Amino acid sequence: MSNETIEKEPLAAGQSGLAHAIDVLLSDDDIPPIQPDQEWANALTHGIASVTWIALSVWMVMQASEISTAMMIACAAYGASVIGTFACSTLSHTFLERPLLDRFRAWDQAMIYLMIAGTYTPIMCRYAEPAYRDVLLLLMWGYAFWGFAKKAIFSHRIHSISTLSYLLLGWLPAIPLYGRIPMSLFLYVLAGGVAYSIGVLFLKNDHRVKYFHAVWHIVVISASILHFAGIMRYVIHVPQ
Repeated sequence: MSNETIEKEPLAAGQSGLAHAIDVLLSDDDIPPIQPDQEWANALTHGIASVTWIALSVWMVMQASEISTAMMIACAAYGASVIGTFACSTLSHTFLERPLLDRFRAWDQAMIYLMIAGTYTPIMCRYAEPAYRDVLLLLMWGYAFWGFAKKAIFSHRIHSISTLSYLLLGWLPAIPLYGRIPMSLFLYVLAGGVAYSIGVLFLKNDHRVKYFHAVWHIVVISASILHFAGIMRYVIHVPQ
């Protein structure tokens, strides 16, 4: 996943003052477009993760199919979102010439929205209050698709205002789940969320320290495995 600025477009005429203020506060103007001597490490880390997650996803979906069709679909969406995120990240660090560079960098960051929503989907299917589960899923995926479309389709802007929206999407769905999921699963989700949040520190400083972006990738992989382990243990294989 990339934090580099590819192209700064003028603010849209209708952009709110608050959004403008946040955009200025979190500006990435000092970040270089690419890091040619480090891109091999960035591509390799998430390339390996992509292949690994294909195998993990197939196994997870097969296990989920023994529970219900809904759980199988939820896990398929989860696996596909993680694979797509790592694959787009790999491509964004492999093709370093425009226009492919711009396109893959935009998709790279946009896929993060879908990965966050995908990770929560099996958990919500299992543990969310049935009375409002569908509403929660609709709101979560609606926000995720809005974020994806805004970044990958409509604007192609790569700037760190997304960091705030990633963190909001990553933490807000946990609120209605607290108290409804096993504490052990909550700790897995919490550990993964904390890992992602700590990783943002490496992401935000990858232009200052060599290979910090690859470290960010490794932290992201570790967080995704924590979530996978929690889902397999407490969502797919529910303790009796």
